[in-house]
Amino acid sequence: MKFPTELQQNIEKWASIQGVSTEQFVWQAVFEKIDKLSQISADINTEEKSVSTNNMPEKPSMIYRKEGILVVDAEFPENLELNTFINDLREERIQDIMAL
Repeated sequence: MKFPTELQQNIEKWASIQGVSTEQFVWQAVFEKIDKLSQISADINTEEKSVSTNNMPEKPSMIYRKEGILVVDAEFPENLELNTFINDLREERIQDIMAL
């Protein structure tokens, strides 16, 4: 491979210090980089599996206003009882108004 002069000099210096050929040094460096990226990828995949097992929605929720009304575009959890949820919100709103 052709490397820029400064990089080639560094490769030769570090290869010499480690007692290996420049080719062995480059191969070792590439192997170490691939190994590190593989570990990072495995960690990310593990985190994604962990998140998906916590019943998180697959797509992120979006919050926006439409005609002056706050809209939350999200997936509902499987065990959400919508009518109970709405009634609870109403009750909270009534309590807030009464406290004023």
